[in-house]
Amino acid sequence: MIYDLGEKKILVTVKAYPEKSKTHGNTVCTIGLTEEGEWIRLYPIPYEAYIFKEINKYDWIEVDCAKASEKLNRKESFKIKIDSLRVIDKSLSSGGASRKPDWAERNKIILPHISPSIESLSDQFETDRTSIGLIKPKEIYKFYKDDDLKIYNDSIKAFQQTFFGCNIPDVEKIPHIFGYEFTCGGCLENKRHKIQCEDWELLESYRKWGITYQNVDILWDKLKAKYYDYMLERDFYFYMGMFSRYKTWLIVGLYCPPKNVKNSSTTRVTSLMDY
Repeated sequence: MIYDLGEKKILVTVKAYPEKSKTHGNTVCTIGLTEEGEWIRLYPIPYEAYIFKEINKYDWIEVDCAKASEKLNRKESFKIKIDSLRVIDKSLSSGGASRKPDWAERNKIILPHISPSIESLSDQFETDRTSIGLIKPKEIYKFYKDDDLKIYNDSIKAFQQTFFGCNIPDVEKIPHIFGYEFTCGGCLENKRHKIQCEDWELLESYRKWGITYQNVDILWDKLKAKYYDYMLERDFYFYMGMFSRYKTWLIVGLYCPPKNVKNSSTTRVTSLMDY
C-alpha cells in the first residue's frame, strides 16, 4: 500500500530497459521532470503499462505517487498508484512516425537542468541525495561494448498475466554491455569517465537488429552508426542516474536534439570508434 499520495504531472524523459523483478514482475524504471521542474524517478511501473496506456518518451503523464523508501534514500525516487497513471499530453511525444519532434520546446524544458559534471552530481548527492542529472559531454572518446555480441532469435516465449488482465510476451533479459567514454563539460580536472549505458532504445536495437541481420559484425556496425556516428552529428547529452544500491552513476538515457535548434550546443569528437 502507498501512503501520502500526491498527484504529479510529469514529462517522461527516460525509460530504462524492462527488467524482471521477483516482487513486481516485469518493470520499467522511468525518469522525468515534474511540472515544477524537478527530477523524479517512478518505480516500479509495470512493463505492460507502457503497452496498454501507450506511454512514449516526452509524453506528459499524471500519476498519484508517494516518496519511496530505499537503501540510498535517493531524493527523486517515488512509488506510484498504477491505476492512477494516465497520459494527458502527447504534443512533445517521441511516438508515431508521422509526428515531427518539437525539439525547441523539449530543449526549453530540459536544457535548463544541465549539471556541470558527474563530480558535481556526486557532491550534490552527499548534500541532498540528488541521484539524477543531465550531463553535457565535452569530449566523447568512444562508444564501446565490454562483451561479445549475441543474436537473440525470436522463439516461443513465455507469456505473463498482466495487471490489465491480458497476456503479453515476457521480457527478454539483455545484458547491459554498452557504454561511453567521455569527459564532462564542467570538469576542471578533465577526468575521463567510462560509464555503462542502460538506454531502452539502445538495448532494444541490440535485440531487434540482431534478429534482423543475423550477423554480429553487421549488428555492431549498425549500433555504432546509430549510437555514435549519428548522435555525434547532433547535440548530445547523457541522462545520468545513480544505481539503487551503490553510489555508482549510470547513463540511463540519451538526449540528442539537432545542432541547429535554439539554445543547443556542440560536442567535439576526439577519436574514432573503438573497434
